[in-house]
Amino acid sequence: MKAPLALLVLLLISCCAWAQQAPAPPAVDQWTDGFDASALDAANWEKFSFEGPSGANIEVKDGSLRIRGVENARAGIRTKQNFKSDRFIAEATLAALPKAFNQPTGFASLTVLFDTAGRNRIEWMLRSDGIFEAWYVKDGRGERLDNNRMGTRETKPTLGIVRRGDTIYFMLNGEIGLQKTSADMPHDFHVMLYGWGNSESNWDSVRVVTAK
Repeated sequence: MKAPLALLVLLLISCCAWAQQAPAPPAVDQWTDGFDASALDAANWEKFSFEGPSGANIEVKDGSLRIRGVENARAGIRTKQNFKSDRFIAEATLAALPKAFNQPTGFASLTVLFDTAGRNRIEWMLRSDGIFEAWYVKDGRGERLDNNRMGTRETKPTLGIVRRGDTIYFMLNGEIGLQKTSADMPHDFHVMLYGWGNSESNWDSVRVVTAK
């Protein structure tokens, strides 16, 4: 179940700064897509690949998005909108666990892209075996943050990446799983959905909330 927006917005303000009285939550902008149309909304999304060949198969049907990737590629869709904030929520709900074709494991990745080359990004992945991978990539150097033991038995989880200044939170169904602190992250970003290689990922909805 998705966490209420009000609960997630609390992560956009600093609890440490609270004194006698908590500050009012910041004003926010919310962007959503529930994939309710008969095709991918071209006003919201574009096909995108930052590694390997492009050509992922994209289909919207029965209220969900299906992305079938291609071998040795990170190919999927990216928001056309360029968001700008150092406090945001990027959240996506899966319609099913990812599948693998001609490779051992399937992947479904919610990704925050800070550039068009993918050299600076945050990735929160769910594999077909139910295990999560959390990646922080800066200047092309990737750092895996999880211990390869984080997993879920839910088949339709909501993945979330929350930024509050220099701190990144990796969320599952509105609860914090991991966090990472890093200075000097850009404020401009796009949100991307994809599955590594010959993976099929199915998504029910996406939400991006930015603090004004």
